[in-house]
Amino acid sequence: MPILRIVASVLLQAGVFGYISGRLDATASLTLSCTGFGAAAVLFNAALLVRRARRGPAAGSPKATGLLALMNVVTAVTFLGFYASLSWVPSALATGIETAIGPAVLALLGLAGYGRRVTRQEWAAAAVLLLLGLGIAWSFTSTGGIQPSAGTAFGLALVVGAGTGAAVLALISAELGRRGIDPVYVTAHRFHLTYLCGGALLVAAGGPGRRWVAELPTLFLLGVLAVAIPLFLLQAGLQRADPMVAMVLLTTLPGATYLAETAFHGGFNATLLTLICCLIAVTPWYAWLSRQEVTGCRVAVQQRSTATTATTGT
Repeated sequence: MPILRIVASVLLQAGVFGYISGRLDATASLTLSCTGFGAAAVLFNAALLVRRARRGPAAGSPKATGLLALMNVVTAVTFLGFYASLSWVPSALATGIETAIGPAVLALLGLAGYGRRVTRQEWAAAAVLLLLGLGIAWSFTSTGGIQPSAGTAFGLALVVGAGTGAAVLALISAELGRRGIDPVYVTAHRFHLTYLCGGALLVAAGGPGRRWVAELPTLFLLGVLAVAIPLFLLQAGLQRADPMVAMVLLTTLPGATYLAETAFHGGFNATLLTLICCLIAVTPWYAWLSRQEVTGCRVAVQQRSTATTATTGT
């Protein structure tokens, strides 16, 4: 069930990213961010209010203030950086690099003591995913998808920051899941800093423009489809799935995004599609390695627990 939720989130995000790719400037991207994350906060806080009205005030008030505060900060950095990057680089390139570096970042965090340490095979798989992500970037550059410039470099830097933040969010979500925190509660409280910072950046950039009132219904719909619904599904999946498996599943996002871009905007690049398909093909291998490692760790813990119980009993 967690995996199906993550896959559904990927498909929904890919469709919207493919549609908006090339249609938004920096101001429109910020407007979409504010609208989407604001809509998510409103919708899921409303859901909490309805739940409390039915079950009483005690429903859904867990003690996770520190983790949720940290999640607000990392969410703001991750998603504002990603949406801002779409002004300088194509969405398929942005999602390709963001998702490709995720497993490598988790592996490095494991070395630092955050999350579990990965095996040599998982390191190899992470390296393959990273190389394929760089290959996708090279394909975009060499085939005229983007032109090297200061704006492109800045956009790619934002993407790398977003990919790092996404890996950290996977670890935080897993910890919230272990504490039994409801995904509805998390989604209702994790976006406040994001839409506030997005609004501040939008004001600093000159505001949403003259047509924002006419465009608001469309932006609201895109925000719900690109942010509110898929990120709730993703949150629900991340809280019950192993972070490494979840990040690997997210590497399928660029392939789906590229197909959506092709459907909405036309054009086709065989080399790029081949690289993306290779990236997707590595996914089951890495997911299998991660699941084997997690299963092995659980068995080892159970064996130690059984041995300790037996020793104590004697």
